[in-house]
Amino acid sequence: MGAAEKIEIYGEKGGSSKPKSPVEASDSLRSTNLAKLLIAVGEGEFDSVPTEYDIYLDNTPIRDASGNYNFPGVKWDWRPGSVDQTYIPGIPTVENETSLNIELRSDAPWVRSITNTQLSAVRMRLAWPALQRSDDQGNIGGYRIEYAIDVATDGGAYQQVLVDAVDGKTTTRYERSSRIDLPDATTGWQIRLRRLTPNQNSNKIADTMLVAGYTEVIDAKLRYPNTALLYIEFDAEQFTNIPAVTVKCKARRWMVPSNYDPILRTYTGTWDGSMKSAWTNNPAWITYGICTEERFGLGKRIKPFMVDKWELYRIAQYCDQMVPNGIGGQEPRFLCDMNLQGKADAWSLLRDISAIYRGMTYWAEGQLVMQADMPRAQDIDYVFTRSNVIDGKFSYGSASAKTRYTRALVSYDNPANNYDTDVIPFADLDLQRRYGDRPTELSAIGCTRPSEAQRRGKWAILSNNQDRTVSFKTGMEGSVALPGFIIPIADSLLAGREVGGRISAAAGRIVTLDRDTQAKAGDRLIINLPGGRAEGRTVQSVNGRAVTVTVGYSEPPIAQLQWALDADDLAIPLYRVLRRKRTTEGDYEFTALQFEPSKFAHIDTGARLEERPISVIPITVVPAPASVTVASTSSVVQGLAVATMTISWPAVDGAVGYDVEWRKDSGNWIKLQRTGMTNVDVVGIYAGAYVARVRAVSAFDITSPWRASILTNLKGKEGLPPALSYLTATPLIFGIYLKWGFPQGAEDSQRTEIWYGPTTNLEAATKLTDLAYPQSDFSMLGLRAGVTFYFWGRVVDKIGNIGPWFPIGTGVQGQSSADAAAILEMIAGQITETELGEDLLKEIEKIPGLQAQIDALDGLKGYDPEATYVEYDLVVQGKRIYQATGPVPIETPPPNPAYWLDVGQTVETANGLAQQVATNTAEITELDGVVTAQATAFQALRASSRDDNGESELADALNGWTSTAAIASESKVRASESEAMASRVTTFDARIGENAANITELEQVVATNESATATKIDQLNVSVGQNSAAIQQTSEAYADTAGKLTTMWSVKMQVTANGQYVAAGIGLGIENTGAGLQSQFLVAADRFAIVNTIAGGAISVPFAVQGGQVFMNSAFIADGTITNAKIGSYISSTNYIAGQQGWILNKDGTLEINGIVPGQGRLVINSLNVSVYDANNVLRVRLGYLG
Repeated sequence: MGAAEKIEIYGEKGGSSKPKSPVEASDSLRSTNLAKLLIAVGEGEFDSVPTEYDIYLDNTPIRDASGNYNFPGVKWDWRPGSVDQTYIPGIPTVENETSLNIELRSDAPWVRSITNTQLSAVRMRLAWPALQRSDDQGNIGGYRIEYAIDVATDGGAYQQVLVDAVDGKTTTRYERSSRIDLPDATTGWQIRLRRLTPNQNSNKIADTMLVAGYTEVIDAKLRYPNTALLYIEFDAEQFTNIPAVTVKCKARRWMVPSNYDPILRTYTGTWDGSMKSAWTNNPAWITYGICTEERFGLGKRIKPFMVDKWELYRIAQYCDQMVPNGIGGQEPRFLCDMNLQGKADAWSLLRDISAIYRGMTYWAEGQLVMQADMPRAQDIDYVFTRSNVIDGKFSYGSASAKTRYTRALVSYDNPANNYDTDVIPFADLDLQRRYGDRPTELSAIGCTRPSEAQRRGKWAILSNNQDRTVSFKTGMEGSVALPGFIIPIADSLLAGREVGGRISAAAGRIVTLDRDTQAKAGDRLIINLPGGRAEGRTVQSVNGRAVTVTVGYSEPPIAQLQWALDADDLAIPLYRVLRRKRTTEGDYEFTALQFEPSKFAHIDTGARLEERPISVIPITVVPAPASVTVASTSSVVQGLAVATMTISWPAVDGAVGYDVEWRKDSGNWIKLQRTGMTNVDVVGIYAGAYVARVRAVSAFDITSPWRASILTNLKGKEGLPPALSYLTATPLIFGIYLKWGFPQGAEDSQRTEIWYGPTTNLEAATKLTDLAYPQSDFSMLGLRAGVTFYFWGRVVDKIGNIGPWFPIGTGVQGQSSADAAAILEMIAGQITETELGEDLLKEIEKIPGLQAQIDALDGLKGYDPEATYVEYDLVVQGKRIYQATGPVPIETPPPNPAYWLDVGQTVETANGLAQQVATNTAEITELDGVVTAQATAFQALRASSRDDNGESELADALNGWTSTAAIASESKVRASESEAMASRVTTFDARIGENAANITELEQVVATNESATATKIDQLNVSVGQNSAAIQQTSEAYADTAGKLTTMWSVKMQVTANGQYVAAGIGLGIENTGAGLQSQFLVAADRFAIVNTIAGGAISVPFAVQGGQVFMNSAFIADGTITNAKIGSYISSTNYIAGQQGWILNKDGTLEINGIVPGQGRLVINSLNVSVYDANNVLRVRLGYLG
């Protein structure tokens, strides 16, 4: 260690100067982007020009109501959408802006594909929320970011088109745009934007860069005729993004009547049917415009003359009528203020718009018809009575109480809330008191007024509860009443007196009716006039059946026309036709809904609803009986004393029947059959305290309150019904047969209750059945084999007393049969009864092939000029085969195309034949009035040969060809009134002498008025002499109107060798049986086995069936039932350990029983003795041979 070195340390005082303050540079970057928007406001010519007060940016007007500018420097221009409008200066391009606001990072370029090849350029808009940098001294200054833009054309390589940089400082959002001109392209471009300056990821540097959006640009000066345009330009500094632009103005002009003032909503004079163009928000004329406008409506398919504009005229007047607005003013009843911004289904759109004026739209008699639920100048269109309705039957109905709404929540577009959706409620207090609060939600399309929305909800609630409907059928006069028509229904059965019929005679103002009525002066007589419309006149006087009206009808009535009588005390109910359906020739089926004219004033002004009576049948609550008494009497029946309870009461005025109930000892009420008497007897009562109650029933099934008797003690039979004398259970195959007996004194039994359960616990049992006395047996079927249940039974007498259980405690044990032999025998019988079983077990039958058609080609002869031929005859001419297309006169040889069709070729020598033919036949026949049309297509290829004996003599000239090969296909279709069939048969056939091979494919579908069948069969046949082999695969599905359903798939094969027949098959099937749908999988084979390949290629058979026996190598059975068992070696428990635990029974007769676990002792039994060992394996007891 060396000497320490001396070091001198010097220091100085820092003085008192202040540290330097950080400096922040001023912002040097400001957005200079101008946003230029050209907006297609709407289709067609608009009526007015908006002002600065009507143009909104993000729901804020450019200029407020006080005249102050919310957005200074905004420029705008307007074009109304006329045909000859000029283009807007300053917009030499067509641009489509897309906003993004995606961060651009140096490690992830932004790429976008552009597929619109009409573009001239793309303008990229970039943004920086803030751009600045802080140094170590805290000074804040600017920052520089470089970036580049690349373009790839038609999938080629990227080309750099711009390198730029932003350099400066900003603490607010800064934007800039760059226009990228696009080269010509076939498929499009890919635009790539790269940030060259790496992201710093430091809190000292704010360098986030955004792709704010891009604009697709097409360089063109376009006028956009028939499109209303708004051009608006503003400084991007005022907005962080492109604002939403909205305009409030009178929009599209529509075709309206020439006498209509849409501003004052008045109609001057009589309309001549001509139209003019004007602005309107009347929903009726908007409906007309959508139907007839060719540019965007249905005008290309529906012309103006095909629209019922006269009915629309009446609907439009109803829409324009002034009604209270709820705040002391008046307003039009219905307006349509809405934007159609996309495609829509035509019917859906017309339905939505017609819903504004409570209307419907339908096509009828070559015209588009609109109807509205509104008051009518003519309150009726056509009257129906029992005399012009099929069977005189009217069917009435109404909706369920569950669908009766009492409160409506109506959504509408609220102008005070920037036309966002608001909800206004309407509730009917009377309906709420009756049905409770049941709300429904409605969307008021085109509605911008809360008062109108409330009227729509009020109409919906009222119409929903006026829901009485009527249905009926009538003849040809049903063609008069269209949907929307108002029809009076004069139903005398409903009215309670004669209110309709047919005219017997008419002369001037005197009409003679066909029946007596209660007509009186002041009533109204409604008549269907010969012109097809109904008309009503006031009755002046009545003389018998002759009724005189005050004013004559517009057409003279004639006999047999219908009449209806409308009175103040009995009104004819009105209905609006909802649906008219043509059923059979000459018949019409109608469905109509209740129509109440008084509801319209109630909806608009709150006027009181007036309902006139439509029936004079009294509907009143009948009073309850004045009193009810209970008494008992006793009598002897067949030597037995029987007690009878008599319940009596005084008659009630207006009652046609009585409901009676009684109970004993505060038990359950027992209802007796409705009676028209004033007393009933209950025979065979037991002693006890009884109460009875009675209520009266009127002719209209209206019941009175109950009237009860006082509690009365009656003497009767003592005790309860006796218990069953016995109950037995006998096994059945898949079931249990129960048999029981009744003891003495059970003669008044009503039924027997049988209960069952899986255990001996009666509390867990379930009722199986109730069986009327004296039935004493029952079969419980549909069980699994070997299932055990316990059964109990008890008797219930005729007045409801319940006897004790039999047996008491543990029930009678019953078990379904576990006899495997009997079960298999039954299953075998069921299998043979099924179609799958029959198909699988029967021999393969050869499919009728095409051999006959093929052999027929042997008989083809040459053309005979002296012979006549009919349609489809075949002849040979040269080496061609011709088919007659119709009757052929003599001396008309082929190939005359007027009579013959070339269908094939034939080449024949002395010992060879080759043929190719394709024929078609079609015919329509009539047999017993049934017309059948069928057509057949046949195609065949055939080659044949025979031997020559060497001396130019044919060895088999008389016997035909020695070898033949053929391929043939026949397709056939047939149709009649009750059957349709299509089939195809294809045959491959080869033969030499007695050796033959054949493949036949059959595909067939058949449908009748009762069933349908689909079949496919593939069959292979070979034969050599008397030996043959065949394989057949069948697929079939069948269904009929009786409910039978079957499906079947099977594969069969058979061999016949030296007279021995052997067959095998497999099948799957589903079909209806007595027990319902049954599926089965069947195998028919002498041997059935499962083969398993183990390691080394060795084969094992774990399961096999042969000779009627089943062989298993190893099996695990969770629950087994064995009638007889033979153990070849031993049987033991699964936990057996010799001398320690478990048990074992050897075939030498030794039985060893150990404890559950080692150390519990054991018992050993053999043929000589019985030995007991303790836990220490010490012999404690031995019985038998002690040696």
